[in-house]
Amino acid sequence: MAEVKADELLDEVAVRMPSGAELRERGRRRTARRRTALAVAAVVVVGGAAVVATAPGDGDRGRDVRPAVAPSKNPFMVEGMVRLLPPDSMPDQRKWQWRGDEEESTENLPLPAVGDTKSCPASYAKRTAPDQIQYGTDYYSDKGATARQRITKYDSASVADNEAALLHQALTECGLQRHGRGADAYWSGETRSSSWLRVSVERWGKWVSVVEVEAEESTGAGPGS
Repeated sequence: MAEVKADELLDEVAVRMPSGAELRERGRRRTARRRTALAVAAVVVVGGAAVVATAPGDGDRGRDVRPAVAPSKNPFMVEGMVRLLPPDSMPDQRKWQWRGDEEESTENLPLPAVGDTKSCPASYAKRTAPDQIQYGTDYYSDKGATARQRITKYDSASVADNEAALLHQALTECGLQRHGRGADAYWSGETRSSSWLRVSVERWGKWVSVVEVEAEESTGAGPGS
């Protein structure tokens, strides 16, 4: 290295300055470190998302990028307490103006039962349901509709998968059709008793949430409701 005297500035302290070759080498190492950091960041981003190819049709084009890992927090619990939707968060609140005291329902209604015994009777067929812990709430509208939510916890995610599959089958047998995709998907249609039923299903690990809205025929409910 070259040596420079700094008599006035540093009180006779000798300052050793790096040579041009060493400066270039330091610059090369810094550049290499930056490239490595960027490469690691790119791996993290790619690892945190899955690219799912979608087939053409139904208005879908291109690719859909979704998180590869499920949310780490249970969406149905807040600070250790099960979170049931309040009336103003239920579907079509502006239309139905849901009313109720937000108290938990004491009824334990195993899946795949949906609607009621008149609107979807097949879903109420007797079966040996798996062990479950269920939380629920019910609301009503002065305009002739009812709403309810059931959040059910099972012993394992595989049991929850099976129960959700049975529910989807029951919804089809009830005469409902699926609309939308992902978190915005829901089932709706006219039932056996000519009522209008709208159902959304959400899964997380061992948990299944079912939100239902059923309206009398006279209310004029229909697609998009």
